[in-house]
Amino acid sequence: MTLPESFSDAMPAILQDAPVGLLLTDSKKKIVWLNNALQNYLDIDFNEVKGATISSLKNDSLKALLKAKNIAELPATAIHERRWTKCWRAPLADKNEGLTAHYFFDVTELHQLHSENEHLRSELENLNIHDKTTGMLNHHGLMQTLESQVSRSRRYNNPLSLIIIEVGGIKDKKKLSQVLVAISLLLNDQLRWADLAGRLDSNRFLLILPETTAKDTVALAEKLTTQISELDKNPKNLTIRTATSSWEKGDDLDKLMSRAEKGLK
Repeated sequence: MTLPESFSDAMPAILQDAPVGLLLTDSKKKIVWLNNALQNYLDIDFNEVKGATISSLKNDSLKALLKAKNIAELPATAIHERRWTKCWRAPLADKNEGLTAHYFFDVTELHQLHSENEHLRSELENLNIHDKTTGMLNHHGLMQTLESQVSRSRRYNNPLSLIIIEVGGIKDKKKLSQVLVAISLLLNDQLRWADLAGRLDSNRFLLILPETTAKDTVALAEKLTTQISELDKNPKNLTIRTATSSWEKGDDLDKLMSRAEKGLK
């Protein structure tokens, strides 16, 4: 498509007044032009940077923009607050071969909005740590709690044990929910104040037992299995499986959980 001659004549003025920052470098990567938007954005004059390369630039903000591969973060100054700028570049062809166009677009508002959304999402996740059916901690809440307990054991070498209780044999979702609620009430009644229990997933509970040895944990798992199997209105086909693990030196959350998971297989 051929543009009208009048349009071509107007291009310099259009680019100079474009709302997006524009800069040109030559084949030697020297700055040969920048538009008004970029000069205003950085509070610089073209004559201050004309002929400069990235390495010879004294303006740190412009240097950061030219070095950036995607998003550049500009620190706060006496004039501006901290800003984020989208940066991209493209070589020019035809008669302008050897020139590279650099484009800069302020995305500070978008970045701040994204940060606010992430903060809100994090707060929501922190609030949403309880299972709706049983009222106990859910998987997210359990992992948060276990992480802090593992850190404590690693710091002080204190005992820490886990019990996983798996409920099986129930296909009806309503009946399963009733059984889970009954088990949750039993666990809340039987555990010490320092212990924590929650719903690990659809049919499993996790018990976090600080200051509990491996021997005592196995004994507790056996006791709870008996008590659960004796609950009123249990379905005939109900199955209960348990597995335990206890903290060992060098353990992290994943290792501790992995040993308990393997015990169910």
